[in-house]
This record gives sequence, structure tokens and C-alpha cells, in this order.
Amino acid sequence: MLPPQRAARPRVDARRARPHRSAAAPVARSPRRCGARMRAAGGHAFDVLGLSNLCVDVVIPVEQLPSPDAAAREALLRRLTAAPPGEASWELGGISNFAVAAARLGLRTGAVGHLGSDVYGSYMERVLGEERITAIERIAPPGAVAGTPLDRTLVCFVLVDPEGGHAFCSRYDFGPWPLLEGVDSLPPHVMRALASTRAVCANGFVFDELPLSLVRTAVEAASAAGAAIFFDPGPRCHTMKSGSRLQALETMMSLSDAVLLTMEEAFEVTGCSEPLPAAAAVLARSGAQTRWCVVKEGGAGALLAERAGDGSVRAHRCPAMEVEVVDTVGCGDSFAAAIVAGFINGHDAPGTLALANAVGAATATGRGAGRNVADVATVQRLLSEAARGGRHEAGAIESARRLLELTRAGGSGGGNGNGNGNGRVGGPRRRDGAGDREAAARAA
Repeated sequence: MLPPQRAARPRVDARRARPHRSAAAPVARSPRRCGARMRAAGGHAFDVLGLSNLCVDVVIPVEQLPSPDAAAREALLRRLTAAPPGEASWELGGISNFAVAAARLGLRTGAVGHLGSDVYGSYMERVLGEERITAIERIAPPGAVAGTPLDRTLVCFVLVDPEGGHAFCSRYDFGPWPLLEGVDSLPPHVMRALASTRAVCANGFVFDELPLSLVRTAVEAASAAGAAIFFDPGPRCHTMKSGSRLQALETMMSLSDAVLLTMEEAFEVTGCSEPLPAAAAVLARSGAQTRWCVVKEGGAGALLAERAGDGSVRAHRCPAMEVEVVDTVGCGDSFAAAIVAGFINGHDAPGTLALANAVGAATATGRGAGRNVADVATVQRLLSEAARGGRHEAGAIESARRLLELTRAGGSGGGNGNGNGNGRVGGPRRRDGAGDREAAARAA
């Protein structure tokens, strides 16, 4: 069992607003699954698959954020669902943030999850396709019929007040869990995809959608085929302290090659208040196959702890990149994409961590996530600035550049999935010295 945890935090958070993006009208979804367009390369169809948590964020300006009262918020969810705003207010959310960042780094990226045949599903399929994520392996609930609750794409309403404060309202908050009720097996095409990827990345929201038994089946199938498993429990840590939820957390951590945590999440999971002891505790868990644990330290950067062959723990630190922080939403998801790239290519830990910090910081220079996550040009600029700044090790920055060149050149397809590391975002460091906001707990 994991050590006792502290009390859960309130689930309504404030953070800066995301932009409203305009998009073309949704197009009809082909009944043929996108995964049929998979192409094999280097013996694998994918470098990485995102597991579940496919979600559309719908941004709605409000004069005042809603009450945290559960009954009032549930009534609000019903009203918003009945009359949502148009597509100009939509953006990719959930695991899609990770997927977009991974694809932009050059990884062959796909997703396993649930999309309905509604307009939100069509929107997500189209926009992911524009980001070169053309393989969406659908987990179709038994008996799902267009227009029924089981065939609805998951939506999170992002409520934004005039000061830029945020609150979230979605089915993730109210259940019943798992949300994809009746899904008790994985279709053959999903199992084939899991057996043809070099990595699988999941976050804690997967257990809001799917039962532990099914998540375990997916992860073990991918692992048996040689894939590396990445797990970021995220803000769902505070819901995983007892019963079946604690069992889900423990199981997923034990099955993961790499665990990604913020410092706050590391405390939730281990009870340790310092990064290195927390990471060491994750690596020392009995029966776990975890080799890397990365702890995000906000403006202080990130720590990556590696379990060596003799059982000892080696620690690597990387300072944060100095940027003008606009919004930290999606920084952790972007960071994780870079870590996956380094891990599956057997790249060295310092270079992988430096690239991940640069990718996370690049996302922080824009507002919002989805299509607003890091672009390669900004990542390259930040690495160049870091090389001149003197705060980062020159060898780590040069290694980060080599890794970026490798993935962008398509060299990622030749690895064996047995790299040396993985981790989660070290928050960007503000130039103004005002400190760094942690990425807000997402409800989608």
C-alpha cells in the first residue's frame, strides 16, 4: 500500500483563460476506423499511443465562476450540455495535448479511446488529423447507438471569468464511473495497435473512463510486445487514496517503466515532501518495474531519478528554461512527449530532460493547450538561449538538440523501446522572478 495521503484539495481551480479559436464546420466521420490507415515502420505502426482521455474542451466566458456545491455544478452541467456554444469555442483537451506535442516532435502518434459519432467526435478526429494523428483506435461501447449517452464524446466545459479565473465542469466530476459503462473487453483492432507501438502513455483520468481490469489488459498487452509504459497520475491522485481507486493507482505505477509527477503529486503518492526521496520511493516500490521517476519542481526545474542495474538511484537535475510565462496549461503533457521520445530512443537522461524542459517551457509561452502546445521553432530557440545563458550544462543542451534532430528526421522508428528515462515537466522559470504557477488540475 502507498503511504497515507493528505486531504484532497478543492477541485475548482483558477488559472488564466484559454483563447477562443475559430474552426471550420465539422465534417462527417467515416464509419471506417481511423486505425485502418496505420502504416508499419521499423516493425511498429506507432512510436506512441495515448490511452483514453480523449476529450473536447468547450470554453465559455462567465461573469462569475460557479459554486463548488456538487448539486449546483451538476445542474450547470445539464444546462451547458443541452445548449453548448459553437465550434469557435472548442479546443482539443485531455490526452490530445500530449498527442499533439508528440506528433510535432516527429513521433508517429496514435490514440486509443472513445469518440462518439456526434459533432465533437467529428471535430476531434478532423483536428487530430490536421496534426498528423490519423490513427484513432476506437473503444466502442457494446450497444452504442448514435445519439445515446454511450456514444457521446467526452466534453469538458471550461468556464472563464473576466479576470481569467477558470473552473471546470464535466462528466468526469459526477460519474457514474467508469464513464464508459459496459466496456469490458478491447476490440481486436485495439489489441493489434497495442502490440504495434513502442510506447503507451496514460494519465489518471483513464480510470474515470475504463475499469482497472481493462486498463491492465491494455497495458500488459503493450508491455508484452515490448512497449514502454508511461504513467502520469496527475490531479486524480487526490481521488486515489482508498479502495479500488488506490488499487488502480498502485497497479498502474507497478506496470509503468516511467512515472511522471509534479512535486505536489509526488507528495500525494509517497508522503515525501522533497523531490529526490519521493522519486526514490517510487522506484523502490516492491515488484514495480519502474526505472525512471521524474518530479516537476516548477520554476526550479525538474529532477529525474534513475534506478541503476545494481539497485542504486542516480539523480539528474535540469534548471527550468527562462521564459515569459503566459499559461502553464499543457506544459506537463508537452514535457511528457519529449521524455517519451528520449526514452524509446535510448537517449541519455540529461539531454532528454533538457529537451523536455524546453518543450514544456515553449508551451508556457502561449495561452491554452490543444493546438496551442509547443512548436518546434520555439523549442529550438529556447535551447539556443539556454546554451548561451550559462545556467544549463552545455553537454545536456547539445544532447537535447541531437535528440530533437533525431525525432524530427524520422529516426525515432528504429529504437527498441528500452531507453533510459522518462519524466514530467519542470515548470518554466519566469524572467520576472515572480515564481511559477503549477499547471492547474484539469477535470478533462
